[in-house]
Order: sequence, then C-alpha cells, then structure tokens
Amino acid sequence: MPISQTGRRDSPRRKRASTNPSAAKLWAVIMAGGSGTRFWPVSRAKIPKQFLDLFGSQTLLEQTVNRLKPLVPSKRLLVVTQKRNVPKVRHLLNLPNAQIVGEPVGRNTAPCAVLAAALILKKDPSAALAILPSDHYVGKTKIFKKALALAAQTASREHCPVTFGIAPTFPHTGYGYLELEKKYTKRDLNSIFRLRGFHEKPSPAKARAFLKSRRFLWNSGIFVWRADQLLEAARKFLPQAYELAQRIAGPHFTARMKSHYASMPDISIDYGLMEKLSGKILAIPVEMQWHDLGGWQAFWKLSSKDPQDNVGHGQTLFIESRGNVVKSSSHKLVALLGVHDFVIADTPDALLVCPKEKTESLRGLVRRLKEKKLEKYL
Repeated sequence: MPISQTGRRDSPRRKRASTNPSAAKLWAVIMAGGSGTRFWPVSRAKIPKQFLDLFGSQTLLEQTVNRLKPLVPSKRLLVVTQKRNVPKVRHLLNLPNAQIVGEPVGRNTAPCAVLAAALILKKDPSAALAILPSDHYVGKTKIFKKALALAAQTASREHCPVTFGIAPTFPHTGYGYLELEKKYTKRDLNSIFRLRGFHEKPSPAKARAFLKSRRFLWNSGIFVWRADQLLEAARKFLPQAYELAQRIAGPHFTARMKSHYASMPDISIDYGLMEKLSGKILAIPVEMQWHDLGGWQAFWKLSSKDPQDNVGHGQTLFIESRGNVVKSSSHKLVALLGVHDFVIADTPDALLVCPKEKTESLRGLVRRLKEKKLEKYL
C-alpha cells in the first residue's frame, strides 16, 4: 500500500479519484482459472476450456487478449490462472511472470479481482480495470471495443462500476440477469442504465417473465471498475479478502500466495460485491454477438455447419444424419449413419457419446468420474 508524506498508509478510501476520464489508464484482468467441465473429454484439468482452439487456430485465451488491442497493450495485462497453468499462459501470451498470477487453489472471481486490483494499484494509482473471463465468444469485436472504451471513461468519471449486459433472445435459465432501472428497448442499445439489481439463474417461469418485461439483460460477467474503488468496496463488504490481498500484494509475493490465498473466501464478484452495491452500478447493453460457451450445444450453435446442420472437426463422415457435433483429436474416421442431434467427442483416452440436449449434465458425469476415482480421465 502506498505511503503518504506523513508516513501514514493511504487507504483506497482516503485516495481522491480523478475526475478526468483520460487520467485512468485501462488495464485488463483476465480470469483464466476455470475447468470447463461441460466440454469434457476435450477439456480437462490439465487443458481447460480457455486453452482450446475451438474457433480457428488461436485458443480462447489468445482471442480474449487480442480483442482488447489496442485499448489494452500487453504491458497492462494481468492473467489469473491455476498455478499449474502458468507455463501455458506464459507460452501463449509471451508475458513475464510478474503479469501472471498462479492460484494455488481456486477461490472464485471476487478474490481474483480483489487481489488483481491490489497488485495493479501499486503500479498505477489511477488504473481502471476491465475484468473479463478468458473463455467467452465475441463475434463483433469492434462493438466490444467501443463499449469497453465507453465503460472505462464512465467508470472513471462516475466513480462506480460498469457492467456489460446482453439482450436476451430466449428465456435462458443458465445465465444470471441484470435488471435495469427503466424499460429496455432496442433504440437504447448505446445508452447507459442505472442497474436496479442482479438476479441469479432463474426458474423457467421467471426467465420467461424477464424476457417479456424487456427490462432485463443477460449478465455477461464483464466489469469495468477503478482499482481503488474496487478495493474500497472489498474493504467494506469482503474485509477478509481485502486484508489478505494487501498482505499478498506486498513483499515476498510467491510465499504469501502459498500461505494466504487458500484463506480467501470462495465467492463470486456478483455475490460478494455487486449485489451489495445495488443502485450504484451502471450497465451498458452491448450487441457484440456474445456467448459464454458453456458447453457443446453452444459450440454447435456458433460453428459453421454443413447443409444438414452437422459440425465436424477431424476426419468425419455424415450420412442421413442431422444436427450433430463431432470433434475428433485422433486420425481415425468418425462416421455417423442415421444419427440426429448427438455430440461425439473423441480423444486418445476417452470417448463421449451424448444427446446434444443432455450436454448440460456433463458436470454430473465429471462428478461420477471423481466418485469412481477415475481421476486420470479428468
């Protein structure tokens, strides 16, 4: 923590935030610690979803970083990942060790953001942070960049967090929702709204009501926030995470990560911070062709298809088959005859055959593998 001329430690609360939007440089905190179990068996503990090249030759992590340029140069990146995946991140992104935080244990998104803010604030007292998942799909990068620049200016000027919302196209029950203060209509897509509140994954009936009201957006999980103000919120609402982050961000970082990080609360940004700030958050609806890539069904929707809506990666042959996904990492031919709406994922040591509509249940399959002590397949 910075030392004042009087010798006292300056807390984020006492630090005056700049009112000049251009004074806050935009940094990016890339959250790359997930496991991607709904892409099993292609996604594993050693190669989670963000390290897969599902769309093109680049991994999802590389695509996430590249869509930030030139708003965020590589020197203003901080990637938080599992400790065992630090070498992968360093290799893919060519970043120095100081810009990669290896978590010894997973502790959800709030501790990740609080620690990142503490580290970056030491380098840049006026930093604004774009906090982003590493494994999302964004089809319209120009719109994303324009919204990100607007969010950075707004977060600095208004002294509050800004989040991105996505206009819902159907009553999805797997996403969280953002409730806006006023009625949301298509002509307001470039507007900034006061956020009334967060709603976790709803029941089907609630999701239908949210869609009908046109006051709700899907929660993208993307936030822009000044580092000092994020830490002030953490000091108030997550004091344990705040105190531990201050200790870890000091001298002997590696040793303190090992000894202190496991004591962080296991809680998301939404639950730990955002829900406590109801009425003090801004939201920007962004039509950026966003998807959180939850699993194989999302992969099918976003991939190029043949005339029968099949998606094939690897050596594949479809005969009288429709709506399938085949991803094969082996050299053998995978042929489908009279098969409809299935996912077939073939790896050297595991094969998944699953109706496309059942792929959301893959977390249960992964749990069964753990119960049966089949960790080598995880």
